[in-house]
Amino acid sequence: MAAAPDDLCTVAEIKAWLPNQGNNDDVTLQSLISNASLQVLQYIDRPHILASVLGALTENYDGNDSDRLLPRQFPIISVAGVSIDGVPIQQATTAVSAGFLWDGRRILLRGFRFCRGVQNVQLSYSAGYPNVPLDLKQAAIEAFALSYRQRVRIGEKSNSMGGQVTIAFDMSDVPPRSMAVFNQYRRLAL
Repeated sequence: MAAAPDDLCTVAEIKAWLPNQGNNDDVTLQSLISNASLQVLQYIDRPHILASVLGALTENYDGNDSDRLLPRQFPIISVAGVSIDGVPIQQATTAVSAGFLWDGRRILLRGFRFCRGVQNVQLSYSAGYPNVPLDLKQAAIEAFALSYRQRVRIGEKSNSMGGQVTIAFDMSDVPPRSMAVFNQYRRLAL
């Protein structure tokens, strides 16, 4: 199985995290990485996060009678155009001149408002990360490695060895540290 463009880590990275990992399970690991990456991206409500996968975006939004708009994808890399009710808004030449500006997360207007309306705002922009952010990658590696290790004890909560030693297993689905990072990248409903 080939790596998917939205994989949050590589087979080599997860093998480096797992102790004593040989090459026998590369196909299993790649399948786990691609499927689990898809689940994480669905959880954070972002089908794609890499700029190379997102490409150029043109989206319509409902005007909110505000001077700011949160696009669906972030971080914003560049803005090619903003129009409201079919009227193009020029990019502001300074921080105080009329037009549109943007930061990593918002489109801001000076001297204009996103007039209230249904799908009356059109935004053309580029967004996404150049690479998977390191904290997100590490959180994915830890969560995926746990999932990989748990597959050998599916349904088992503890194991007794000759009545002398009992080993109990962590049965949590996602490590809390990984979940905290995933939540930082989650898109909130607007």
